[in-house]
Amino acid sequence: MTDQLLAPLHPNQTALTPLFQANVKEDMLREIAEADYGESADECYALLQPIWRTGLVESDHYILLEVLQLISFSEPEVSDWNPGGQGPRGHWMRLFACTALVQRDPWYQERPYGVWNAGTLARLVSSAIALGEPVERAAASLLAWRFLTNPGDEDERPFLAFAVLLLAVHLGGREDRGTWLKHLAGWVEEEESRARKENPARSGWFKPEWLLGLTGHPENEGRWRALAHSILASPESPHPREADEALRRFCLLIPKSWKIRLD
Repeated sequence: MTDQLLAPLHPNQTALTPLFQANVKEDMLREIAEADYGESADECYALLQPIWRTGLVESDHYILLEVLQLISFSEPEVSDWNPGGQGPRGHWMRLFACTALVQRDPWYQERPYGVWNAGTLARLVSSAIALGEPVERAAASLLAWRFLTNPGDEDERPFLAFAVLLLAVHLGGREDRGTWLKHLAGWVEEEESRARKENPARSGWFKPEWLLGLTGHPENEGRWRALAHSILASPESPHPREADEALRRFCLLIPKSWKIRLD
């Protein structure tokens, strides 16, 4: 059933690769390689090259993972943020790093360095949206592939599902997509509920707040709140009528701030 639900997004592991090849230049790869105070920069650069060429991440070298994580944490809208670039250049670098972390993870389940978490997905979605519709479409294709390949732990998969939904909604809400978007919304709610029910060993530290209560990284909550409200509460174009109520419901489940939640 999930295969059919995600089929319109054309799941594809390397959907973003042609866009990276066209927009991520050598100096940007060099900057990513030097992110850890220049440590092993030449070795990192050599490991980044095949990722850029093929879209596949076949190394689990800790130095490579360290620089990818550092760039994935960057804030392209902050003028003095370092390491990482600013503006569109910074978003391409961050998207490249986040994509590599998400793309490699199914093959390295031990993840000794905490390779990605819900925040990685939020930053990936934010950068894809900042870079425009072709990038959003390719990012949705990547994340759909990732969910079908390996959706992660019980407390990771609902964030992956929600990231897919946000991109699908932002790509445009034509009326003929209403039923599909409504089903996507229901799928996300089911994944969140599944996470709480199927992991009793961890349920003790799950907070009651919907979705955000599943993450052990509260520093990412603001980004998820902002994405939810900009895409679902204040869409650039109206939601399809059939999906409108289901999509806006997430803005009640994820209040814009703690203050709103407590009022």
